[in-house]
Amino acid sequence: MNIFNSMRYVLIMVLMSVALVINAQSSDSTQVAVPDSIQKEVKTEKPKKVKAIDSLAFAKIWAAKADKYLTQSPKRFDLAIAAYKTAIDSGLHTEATCYGLGSAYFENKQYSKALPIFRNISKKIDLQHRDAWFYLGWCYHLNYQFDSAIVSYEKYRSLFASDELMQKDELIKRHIAQANLAKQNVAKPTPFQIELLPISINTNQVEYAAIATSNDSLMVFTRRSANGMGKSMDQDGNYDEDLYISSKDSAGTWSEPKNIGKPINSSQHEASAGLTPDGRQLIVYKSSGGGDLFVSKFENDKWTSPKKLNKNINSSAHESSASFSYDQTEFYYSSDRLGGFGGHDIYKCKLDANGKWGTPERLPSNVNSAFDEVSMVALPDGKTYYFSSNGHQSMGGFDVFKITYQDSTWSEPENLGFPVNSPDDDILLSISFDMEHALLSTTRNDSSLHDIYQVTFSSVAKSPELDYAGNWIISEVKPLPFPSAEAPKEIKNINLTVLKGVITDKVSKEPVFANIELVDLATGAVLANFTSAETTGNYLISLPSGKDYAISVKAENFLFFSENITVGASKGYVELVKNIELQKIEVGNKVVLKNVFFETGKSTLTKSSETELQNLINLLNNAPNVKIEISGHTDNVGNAAKNKTLSEQRAKAVVDYLVLKGIDSKRLTYKGYGFDRPIASNTTKEGRQQNRRTEFEIISR
Repeated sequence: MNIFNSMRYVLIMVLMSVALVINAQSSDSTQVAVPDSIQKEVKTEKPKKVKAIDSLAFAKIWAAKADKYLTQSPKRFDLAIAAYKTAIDSGLHTEATCYGLGSAYFENKQYSKALPIFRNISKKIDLQHRDAWFYLGWCYHLNYQFDSAIVSYEKYRSLFASDELMQKDELIKRHIAQANLAKQNVAKPTPFQIELLPISINTNQVEYAAIATSNDSLMVFTRRSANGMGKSMDQDGNYDEDLYISSKDSAGTWSEPKNIGKPINSSQHEASAGLTPDGRQLIVYKSSGGGDLFVSKFENDKWTSPKKLNKNINSSAHESSASFSYDQTEFYYSSDRLGGFGGHDIYKCKLDANGKWGTPERLPSNVNSAFDEVSMVALPDGKTYYFSSNGHQSMGGFDVFKITYQDSTWSEPENLGFPVNSPDDDILLSISFDMEHALLSTTRNDSSLHDIYQVTFSSVAKSPELDYAGNWIISEVKPLPFPSAEAPKEIKNINLTVLKGVITDKVSKEPVFANIELVDLATGAVLANFTSAETTGNYLISLPSGKDYAISVKAENFLFFSENITVGASKGYVELVKNIELQKIEVGNKVVLKNVFFETGKSTLTKSSETELQNLINLLNNAPNVKIEISGHTDNVGNAAKNKTLSEQRAKAVVDYLVLKGIDSKRLTYKGYGFDRPIASNTTKEGRQQNRRTEFEIISR
C-alpha cells in the first residue's frame, strides 16, 4: 500500500502530460496491425475502424490508454502496465512513457520490474521526472538493497532547491531512517520462523486478513477471486473481497477453504476484521457507508446475518480492522474519523451495564502516530497488545509492534523486527492462546498478491537465506542460530491458564448450550460471560494468573454447576481440561455449592459466597415449585459429634441467608451429615477437601 499521497499526485500530474509529449514526437511510416495478443493482455477493444496504422501512431494510442487507466476511477495499474508495454514495444521509448510503466509496476507492487526501469531513467533524468530517484530508492529499499536505497534517497534530496525541499524533506528523511532500521534489523534477525501457508490457502489470487481461533483450529480470511460473489475489480485488477473459512484437522493440515457465503458475503466488499477466541463471533468489514463494522454470530451451525455495530464504533469515516478483548468487554478498532492524530487511529470502547458499546476512547499519541495504526490484538493477560503501523520506527510499510498497558499507561511501541516485519506491509491479526503461532498477512517477496504466513515464536532460530529474487526467506533445512551476539527478543512471556472442555447433559450425554460466568472471588465482580457451542458443547475461557475465580455454568432447564479455580502466579501457559455434566431440574439431583465459603471452624458465611448463593436464589425464583434440602458435610478429621453439629450449623446459615433474601422458608430444609456421606477418599488432602462441602438436593417440584 502506497501511503504517500503526495507521490501519487506527482505521478498523476506526470501521466497527464504524456499525451503532449507523444504529440511532439516525429512519425514513423512503418505500417503495423493491432496484435490479438496485445488485445487479450489489455482486455479492451482495439480502436474502432483501425486495421493498419503506422507504429508510432499505434504506440500513441496505447500510451493514451495507459494514461486513461491511471486517471479513471478506480485506477487499473494492471491494464496500464500492459498498455505502456505495448506503446514501448511499438517504438515510443520516451522518458515519460518509461516513467509511467515503472510507476505502474511500482503501484502494482512489482518492485523487481520497476527497479531497472527507474535505474535507467535516473541516468538521463530531467527535472520533470526527478521523482524517479525516489522510486528507485524505494525499489532498492523493498528489494533489501538498503545502501543503494539510501544513496538514491540522498540523490533525490539533492535535486531540490532549499525552498522546494521544505515540502519533501520530512518524507525523504523518513524513508532514509526506515532503510537504516531495516538494514539493522535484517542484520540481527529475531528467532521467529516464517512459513507460507499451503496453496490451498494461498492461491494465485489475493489472500489476507487471516484470523484464527485461539486454539488455532479454525481460520477466517479474505480472498479476492473471480469465483467470489463480487465481480467488480479494483485498481490492481483484483475482484471484490469475500470471506473464506478453513479448519485444521488432527494432523495440523488446513482444509480447502470455502466461501463463507450468504448472509455474510454479498456482491460488494466484505472482509474479515476480527474473530472472538472461541470462533463464535465474527467481525465483518463492509464497504457500505464509507466502510463499517458488523458482527455475525455462529448459532445452530450457521452464521447469522451481520448486525451493524452502534454509532460509537461506526461513523461516516472508514472503520476497518477490529478485535475483542479476551473477556469480550472491550472492543478495539481502527478509524480515520475526524479528531485523530492522522490517518487511521486505534480506538477502544467498553461494554456498558446495558450491554452496549460505550463512548470511544482514542489511544494516546505514543500509540497512535501521524500515520496509520490498524489491527489491534489483545492478549488474554489484559495488558499485552499487538498492532500494525506504518508510523513509529517502521522498516517501511506496515510493521507489527508490541505494547503493554499497566498502571493506566501505554508503553512505547516495540518493533518485532525481522523476519516478522519486512520493508513492505506486514499485518498481524491473531495469536494463538499458547503464544506459539500467529497469522501474518504480507506483501513480501515482490508480489502484487497478498499472502498469508504463519509465524512460529520459537526459541530455535533458522538461518536466513536469499531466494532467487533477492528477497529474504527462512530456510526450511538448517535450524542454525542467527549470527547475533545479543540475546533474542522474547515474545512468549505471558502467564495464562486456559480452561476448556465440553458441556453435556449428564444423562443423555448430548451437548448443552450453556452460559459461563466468570467472577473474581476477591471482589465479586463479574469479569466475563462466555457461551458453549450449541452443537458441540465445547467451551474455552482464559484465566490470567494471580487470581481466584468462581465459575458458574447455567443452561435452561438444568441445575447450575459451579467451580472455583485458584490460578497462582506461576510462569507460562497452562491448559486445564474440565468436562462438565449438567443435571436436569429433577427430584434427587444434587449440586455441590463449590463457591460457598465459611470462616475457619465457624458457620459464618464469607462475602465471597454471595455470588454462588445468588445463583441458587435465581434458580429458586425461576422454578417456584421446587423445594430443596441444604446439607452440610465435613471430612473425618476430629470429633464426629462436633463435625455433625458444625455441618448442620453451616447448612442452617445458608437457609437463613436464602430466607433473608426472600425465599419462602417452607421450600427449604437443612441437615448436617458430618462425615457420614463422603464423596471422595478421606486418606488424601484433596479427597478431604472435596468432602468438606455444602450442597443442595431437589426434594420436590
